[in-house]
Amino acid sequence: MPKVHYTLFVDESGDQDLDKFRTDERQFGSDPYLVFGGVLIPTKHLDGYRAFLNELRAELDVKALHCTDLSHLKRCCFARRVVSLRVLLFGVVSKKATIEDYRKQIEGDKEKQDYYNKCAGYLLERVGHFMHDEKIGSDQLSVVFEKKTHDYQRLRNYVRQIGTTPFDRRANYLSRIDPLSIRAEGKKEEPLLGLADLASFSIYQAFAETKSNFSIPEQRYLREIKEKFWKNPETGQIANHGIKFIKGPVNMKLSGKTSDFVMKFYRKKEA
Repeated sequence: MPKVHYTLFVDESGDQDLDKFRTDERQFGSDPYLVFGGVLIPTKHLDGYRAFLNELRAELDVKALHCTDLSHLKRCCFARRVVSLRVLLFGVVSKKATIEDYRKQIEGDKEKQDYYNKCAGYLLERVGHFMHDEKIGSDQLSVVFEKKTHDYQRLRNYVRQIGTTPFDRRANYLSRIDPLSIRAEGKKEEPLLGLADLASFSIYQAFAETKSNFSIPEQRYLREIKEKFWKNPETGQIANHGIKFIKGPVNMKLSGKTSDFVMKFYRKKEA
């Protein structure tokens, strides 16, 4: 049987600024979270899914499927339609207020680059775990990041270093990711990055507490696509499989409905 080749598209929501981010005490500043979203697609479906997205874009009467530019109902429609595709979603959530010790290690001119790479590495680690379990080789994956002002060679070097000399057993999964398979493209050139945009945007909005949303995170989008995240096949648990909450919900100091919502991703299906 011929090997199936996959392509992973990756986008992020939030920013990498670690100097002045919003907290309960500081109402102005950069985003309090950095979130990555990834969508894994069998490469043979790429052209068909590009056509699908072009048709959906025309139906919604928008120039591009960028979630920040869509209305609430159009985002909901986008999310619901994606569930019909043969895709697998992954995500990583980092709350900046929880990474003081790590920031001391990377402090300096390259800290934004290193923070980005750290979170991107966690996402690739989750994908590598899936590949390990499904016996998918590193030659069966291509990775496409949305192109930003970022040193992607530094990212490749980071993936190579951690994959070769992992700092703990979970990082072993990065050895499944070939650094040379990583490239960056703009959303105008690669419309399928819109799916990764949906994944990262949906996760971020489930946490974002701002004046504009009256400190009420919007969980609708993530609920719509939740079933597409990779989960433990035996327990059904998504957390630490399809989505990694760095430091975990307790250390992230989540509360109220946000905490209740996140804990559902840790919940295991009943026997």
